[in-house]
Amino acid sequence: MNETTLKGILENEIDNAIGYLETETTESRRKAIQYYNGEEYGNEVDGRSRIVTREVAEAVDGAMPALMRVFTASSEVVVFEPRGPGDEQKAKQATEYCNWVFMNQNPGISILHTWIKDALLSKVGTVKVYWKDETEVSTESYKNLSQDELALLLSDGQYEIVSQEEIQIGEVPAPAPAFMPQQAVAAAEQAQTPEMVPVYAYNVKVKKIDKKGRVVVENVPPEEFIVSKKTIELKDTPFCAHRRLVTRSELVAMGFDKDEVDALPTYEDLTYSPERVARYSNGEQPDDPSLDPSMQEVECFEAYIRVDYDEDGIAELRRVFYAGQNVFENEEIDYLPFASICPIPLPHKFFGQSMADRTMDLQLIKSTLTRQILDNMYLTNNARVVAVDGQVNLDDLLTVTPGGVVRVKNAAAIQQLPVQAVAGQSFPMLEYMDNIQAKRTGVNDASQGLDPNILQNTTAAAIAAMQNAAGSKMELISRIFAETGIKDLFKNILHLLCKYQDKQRVIRLRGQFVAIDPREWDNEYDITVNVGLGTGNRQEQMAMLGMVLQKQEQVLQQYGPANPLVSVGQYRATLGRFIEAAGFKDSSVFFREITPEIDQALSSPQPQQQQADPMAQAVMAQTQAQIQAMMAKAEADIQVKREKAMADIALAQEKAAADIQLKRQELAAQTSIDATAAGIRAVRG
Repeated sequence: MNETTLKGILENEIDNAIGYLETETTESRRKAIQYYNGEEYGNEVDGRSRIVTREVAEAVDGAMPALMRVFTASSEVVVFEPRGPGDEQKAKQATEYCNWVFMNQNPGISILHTWIKDALLSKVGTVKVYWKDETEVSTESYKNLSQDELALLLSDGQYEIVSQEEIQIGEVPAPAPAFMPQQAVAAAEQAQTPEMVPVYAYNVKVKKIDKKGRVVVENVPPEEFIVSKKTIELKDTPFCAHRRLVTRSELVAMGFDKDEVDALPTYEDLTYSPERVARYSNGEQPDDPSLDPSMQEVECFEAYIRVDYDEDGIAELRRVFYAGQNVFENEEIDYLPFASICPIPLPHKFFGQSMADRTMDLQLIKSTLTRQILDNMYLTNNARVVAVDGQVNLDDLLTVTPGGVVRVKNAAAIQQLPVQAVAGQSFPMLEYMDNIQAKRTGVNDASQGLDPNILQNTTAAAIAAMQNAAGSKMELISRIFAETGIKDLFKNILHLLCKYQDKQRVIRLRGQFVAIDPREWDNEYDITVNVGLGTGNRQEQMAMLGMVLQKQEQVLQQYGPANPLVSVGQYRATLGRFIEAAGFKDSSVFFREITPEIDQALSSPQPQQQQADPMAQAVMAQTQAQIQAMMAKAEADIQVKREKAMADIALAQEKAAADIQLKRQELAAQTSIDATAAGIRAVRG
């Protein structure tokens, strides 16, 4: 396939994808951002309430803590499972290293937060993962180096001499040649002054060039990711692209020809897209292009397209870097660098629904109701009046001053227009809208914390049932995120490490420095995403692990380490989990790690005449005592928290009862005042 044909196919896919994005998502995303920011709707009337409620922000921000907690509560976001026998240790090392790359080498918490928030607000959140080669250049100076020291410094190839100064510091006798004729030896012995040679020292300035690479994970703004309308799952897409603005300087630094880059036109379509304008509505984004041509931005497409470029009848995935009708790069690639998540997917569609889609209509309704309630209260507190012309001093009437005097010629010259209070009838409607929002999103008071009102005449089991029901939607969203985007992201991280990391790297894992070499791994491990669902809270985990420890101890004590049920290594693993559940990240501080070789040796049958090692028994007894002490402390902590929770519940009940009694008194007083006012009006009438 020639380049002209490829450009035609690529331009057609880009036009179709941009059209699909604009018709499917652009307007709803722009609207969602405006609703989230609490901007006005455009139907406001001067002199009336302009309040905007924030249901979209409440739904999105209310779901964020639960979803973030799911993926960050554990030190391991994902776990790689071995495919075959003997892969257990490699799979464990791959698990630890890939999690370290995401959380330590990249800002994992920030990436997850932006990724999830994009999905909740803009239908789909997307991240991009790729390998980035980096070159660090540093300059160092050395003084008074000998010739041997200088040669040793330059021997590893990382240093390049920038400047060099040679200084003579003395002379030494010239060394005798290895092979010298006898006449020359005799002449040298008869000479009184031996031949001298100069000795030099070197002052050098060197440049150190350190070439290394790393896996980069970054968020992609929703408006910059375009995808074919035929896409259902991203891994099977026929076309997708990262549409972004890149400066000419960056393009030249990427290795592209400067003359071709300078000839590229400057586009402003992406700069003024509705989503970007809504996001930067407060003016954070500069509007005018830079006066420096090298810093001017051009629109580029990093496209991934399935096309039969070699014309063998099978379409392969290719990466094409395209800008201004120029193809700068065209290469076959073996992975798709994008991973996407959608909170409410729709069957057979790539773009589903977001939390904002489920709450924007409710925000408009509640804003309208709240505005009407406030307008009604304004009119009730400052009602309009009817004044007889010529019987009232209008200046006095228009001057609203507490204790002011209004001069009239007739007491009946002023009459207030009655305003019916509607706030009492509107509050049930607002509560109804809140219930609808909770059902649509799963975000309510029960899912975020205990509301004192729900404790009235409610058992603890009923409260737990309400919390579980409220969290079911969050659990479903978490499962969807885990099985789609999170899994794809870590598969790509593992693939890039195995493909591009060409040397060993030493990092600190679990308190120890470990040498990592991904070239020894298999990049096709199964992935289990540790979303932390179904494992209970920390107290429940510790109670369950404590029960498992007791059973393991019983088996080990009764049948010994060579039993068919529990090995010493499994017992150590349970101890580690117990300590980690208690909040300690590194269990090796308390107990040593047991290697597979030691575990195998301990689990092998021992001769019957061999007695148990007293030291081992002492260690086992000490370990059991530590476990019992930790379990006792955990039970005491649980009891203290339980008593505190009961006290809080009792206090909340008393407060709620007092509030109800106070509201009853206020209602009775208001009813008495209204009755008195009605009687006065009746007398006047």
